Amino acid sequence: MASSLLSFEQAGEPNQLLFSVHFLQCRKNLELLHKKCLTPAQLNVIVKIYRFMAKNLVSLLLWFIFTPILLISAIFITAKQNANQSSLENYASVASNEFEINNNIEGQVLSAEISDLRPYTLSKFLDKTPLAPYSEYIVEVSDKYGIDYRLIPAIAMKESGGGVTIDQSTHNAWGWENGITNFSSWESAIETVGKTLKKNYIAKGLVTPEQIMVVYAPPQVETGGKWAQDINLFFSQMESL
Repeated sequence: MASSLLSFEQAGEPNQLLFSVHFLQCRKNLELLHKKCLTPAQLNVIVKIYRFMAKNLVSLLLWFIFTPILLISAIFITAKQNANQSSLENYASVASNEFEINNNIEGQVLSAEISDLRPYTLSKFLDKTPLAPYSEYIVEVSDKYGIDYRLIPAIAMKESGGGVTIDQSTHNAWGWENGITNFSSWESAIETVGKTLKKNYIAKGLVTPEQIMVVYAPPQVETGGKWAQDINLFFSQMESL
């Protein structure tokens, strides 16, 4: 019996050394139990139970040692990740706000630049004519006298191809007074035409090309109204640009 116990003790793992004293104390009790009622097989079972308990106790001790360390490390890592995430969110928020501000500013500038497309439309319509550089001025005069901005360039295009087919020193692209009028400049001509169209036509209720034609080009009325048709065609061309 003593040799059996000794063999079990020699086969024990290093972790069981913590309980060697306990084994020695219990061996006498085990021997007494063996003498009274235990078989060798039963004794082996009891020894295995002691070994199992020893292993579990060592594991439990290790668990108590390392678990707090792992928990503290996990808390520290989580806190650091949360701090980094918060920093990223703050940065993203600031960047987004800056982008919105810049976008609004750019949008305002762009809006200011393209708020009125009419000069651009006229410059395309009058391209390669002497009146093309005066597109913006034509719009200004039209607004000044409250007339359709397309009317002045449309009549000029009908009467002289926008000033191409006349002696450009006359600046009379509108056949003004049957083409005998000489203007000192294109600006002067545009101003006079705009003012007269307002006073002698628009103010008197002659607002459509057909109505204006009756006074501006009377012979065209008797020949089918080609003048008004062409003016309307030019209106449509400008609208499509």
